[in-house]
Amino acid sequence: MSDRRIIDPFDEKQLELYIHIPFCEKKCNYCDFLSYPMNPRAHSDYVEKLCSEIELFGTIGAGHEISTVFIGGGTPSILDPSHITAIMEAVRKNYKVREDAEISIECNPASAMRYKFNAYKEAGINRLSIGLQSANDEELRTLGRIHIFEDFLKCYQNARMAGFKNINIDLMNDIPGQTEKSWNDTMKHVLMLKPEHVSIYNLIVEEGTPFMKLYEEGRLSLPDEETAAGIDGITRSLTEKNGYERYEVSNFAKPGYECRHNYGYWSNVPYLGFGLGAASYFGNERWNVTRDFGTYMDLDFMNEMREGFTRLHTDRHLLSRNEQMEEFMFLGLRRIAGVSETEFKLRFQVDIMSVFGSQLEEFLGQGLIVHRGYRYCFSERGMDVSNVILSRFLLD
Repeated sequence: MSDRRIIDPFDEKQLELYIHIPFCEKKCNYCDFLSYPMNPRAHSDYVEKLCSEIELFGTIGAGHEISTVFIGGGTPSILDPSHITAIMEAVRKNYKVREDAEISIECNPASAMRYKFNAYKEAGINRLSIGLQSANDEELRTLGRIHIFEDFLKCYQNARMAGFKNINIDLMNDIPGQTEKSWNDTMKHVLMLKPEHVSIYNLIVEEGTPFMKLYEEGRLSLPDEETAAGIDGITRSLTEKNGYERYEVSNFAKPGYECRHNYGYWSNVPYLGFGLGAASYFGNERWNVTRDFGTYMDLDFMNEMREGFTRLHTDRHLLSRNEQMEEFMFLGLRRIAGVSETEFKLRFQVDIMSVFGSQLEEFLGQGLIVHRGYRYCFSERGMDVSNVILSRFLLD
């Protein structure tokens, strides 16, 4: 697969925006995202502050063109759609948005209604990401989701009726109690609907979640290795049979419907993040917006700008040359297209083998990485142990 079919890695004008909505109806049992329930007044106050932040950084975006916008959370669809309209108006007022920009919003089946989809379309949103996770109601209850599969079906139908032609469905495997049969049923139910994109993530038991407490108490039973391997086999078989290409470790798309926003993350495209906890990568520097809601809401952004954003931004870090090379490898290798030795040399003025030769030769010899033309990428077997392999590309 060619990178250029999704994004142009040499397009220096492109800039992505991520906008974080930290609200949800109820925390799920596995969720460690920055989100929590709040009332509609808090929603309004937050969006007003968020739009001010978007405006504040318009000068940074000068000279760039917005290629993608992603409104994530949390649950952005919990907001009144007028708030989404206001956010998109702030974006267009302060940044040059390309006519063909991919503009996505995450939706929860329980809070995404037909009238909201109509408003999203009017605001210029052209891609939806619907968080289903499973078509099995018992598994949804285990996860602590507030919807059932029937809610999702209504949501999906409403999205299509509103005219959305680019829809992603989020799914999760390795759910407690999940079997090969239940996963096979979920995949068949979802693929029968012919979404343009499917994201499939493995459940990770994170610190501070209800699942971690159950796990530590020995009361959380996860699928064993044999079941997990069977689930992966079902995923590969059914996606291929239904015309989906795997273009990244966890992502499958109909040709031409790859998520350009996420692909940019893995391809060194700069991005600005707005809202609580949002991450940015710009000018080889990384930083995060504060995760403290009270701090964020109380800040005087103009004072912050004069003082160098000392309270608004945390973890500011200018990447060293070695760190940039590391990220080129362990982000780029997530893509099925892998990494290009030509791009590596153009960017760093050094041959890839002179920096990562020992790792590449080791994994090539083990059949975990393959060399095709001028690219290095995972073999199918390598993809199964990708996290272990990626950790080896950290430089001392």
